[in-house]
Amino acid sequence: MAAMAHRLIGLMTQTPLHAGAGSATEVIDLPIQREAHTDWPCVYGSSMKGALRAAAETHGDLSKERITTLFGPNTEKASDHAGNLLVSDARLLLLPVRSLTGHYRWVTCPALLRRCLRDAQRCGHVFDAPTLPEVAKGEALVAGALSNQALYLEEFSFTPRVDDSLSTLAELIAVLVEADREEEIVSQLTLVDDDSFRHLCRNAIPVQPHIRLKNDTKTVADGALWYEENISPDTLFYWTLTAQPSRNAQDDEGAPDAMLGDLLGTLFPVGQAWLQVGGNETVGMGWCQIKEVRDGQV
Repeated sequence: MAAMAHRLIGLMTQTPLHAGAGSATEVIDLPIQREAHTDWPCVYGSSMKGALRAAAETHGDLSKERITTLFGPNTEKASDHAGNLLVSDARLLLLPVRSLTGHYRWVTCPALLRRCLRDAQRCGHVFDAPTLPEVAKGEALVAGALSNQALYLEEFSFTPRVDDSLSTLAELIAVLVEADREEEIVSQLTLVDDDSFRHLCRNAIPVQPHIRLKNDTKTVADGALWYEENISPDTLFYWTLTAQPSRNAQDDEGAPDAMLGDLLGTLFPVGQAWLQVGGNETVGMGWCQIKEVRDGQV
């Protein structure tokens, strides 16, 4: 384990994102990827790795040999060696939910926060986090007092309760986003119980109908109506990258930490850290802002 290097990275969607699950449900033709045991939206590690490799090959200044070292050789030479880069799923941390009470809220739950803290610890980041508060069913914890007696998330009513630990939690979460979003997180962070959050993950994700028109008549083609589920803009995920020593005999120079530093520094320079993930990129979907958690931020 000592030879490995780890990075913890925030991923904030800026446009709708569709990472497809590959199979239809009863109602939705093109559902998003979800964790099987929680129903939480996610982006599988294979999708993240593909997006990262595409960015490295298209926009980066890395040599072809270094890309092969990190991601592995092409299919016809796959038996030569594996890549030394380990890419995790993008895991959900904050879900934007529309609110009848006011502006949308960034909603999370204790289970998500506990998992994020464990993942951060594996990457070498020890957060000085407060004890997570207990959240009763039908209750919503917020950082500041609300003018309303009830907090509405979608069509569900929650009783708001101010908890001082929410401000501290918001500051910890803010290390995963750019500085201009920190105040928004503090003001909009909302903590609900795990069961209510799972229900929101099933009912607060937009589903958009799509049609295909005939060019000559501009009418809908027969059978060309489908429903597509998309992650909303302003959804916060995080993911981890791990580098092992090189398995490529043609490129065994450089420690894993240096290789990660070169990859992230090349693809995501400060002020230009964006990555396109998922499908429908030709219509502007999948743009995400990337933020690496650096030493001294926790």
